Formats: sequence, structure tokens, C-alpha cells
Amino acid sequence: MADNCLTTRFGADEPVYFLHSPVSGHFSHLLAALAAAIEAERDIENGLWSDPGFDHWLKAAELGWERATGLCCSVIGAPATRPSDVPLQRFARHLHWTLGSETAAELRTAQQVVAGHLDLFSWKGRDPEALRVAQMLARGRQQFDEVCMLDMLNPADTAASLEDCFDYEPFAA
Repeated sequence: MADNCLTTRFGADEPVYFLHSPVSGHFSHLLAALAAAIEAERDIENGLWSDPGFDHWLKAAELGWERATGLCCSVIGAPATRPSDVPLQRFARHLHWTLGSETAAELRTAQQVVAGHLDLFSWKGRDPEALRVAQMLARGRQQFDEVCMLDMLNPADTAASLEDCFDYEPFAA
């Protein structure tokens, strides 16, 4: 025979589990898609176009960004059912705008908005919902910084490094 024994002390709060809203569910998938897109983009940044696997990496990166931008639109378009959905939608809207930036000035502005207005892209509270939303937004900000460092959004740096390559004198064989 087994004895019954409580494993939770008396008076302890039992955890209430976080249930996703439509917005937070899409946002959670967005974080996963964004991580995959960043990884795929890094593969092509560090790969050579002559590498046999480059076409596969390029296709994976294109599909990854397509999926990430599609999920941004899903987050933006989903109905906000609770107050914590608002910063998630705001972040997705800002990320979508950042991914479409075409100049270094637009990218710099996007970075300044996130860095200067953390209150717009964060959530406070002690309940499971608030903790989970805060965690998702913190991970989103980390990934936003990673996206902003990618060569695809920094074409001026890439062009400058290519120009530097042509200044080298050929070496004698």
C-alpha cells in the first residue's frame, strides 16, 4: 500500500497556466519563424555563392523571411482579446516595418524607436500571462537586435567591404 503525501506545501499558490490568445499564439510562432529565418540568413551571409549548398540555403532564407513576415501580418491582423496583446501587435508591426526598411537611416530610426521606447515593447505584471508576454517581448527584442545586425539590412556596409576588396594589389605568383 502507498501512503498519500502532499508535495506542495499548504498555502502555496498553485500555478495557473498561460493560455494563448490568438495574438500571443501567432506571436509565439513568429518568434520561432524569426529564429529560423535569422539562422538561414546567417548561412548565406557566411557562405560562398559557388558552394553547392548555397542555392538550398538561399531558398531556406527566402522561405524563412516569407514565413516571418506572414506571421507578422497574422499577429497584426488577429483580434486583440486582452490588454497584453497590444504590445505584441505593436512589436510585430514595428518588426514588419523594419524588415521592409531600404536605407540605413530607416534602419537606424527603427533601432532608436525600440531602444528609446522600451515601455512600448514590454509588459509588466506578476501573473502567468504577464510573465509569459514579458518573456515573449524580451525574446522578440533580442531577435530584433539580431535582425538589425544582418547584412541584408546593412547594404552600405557590404558595399563598402566590396569596394575595399578591389583596392588590393594582386600578388605575384
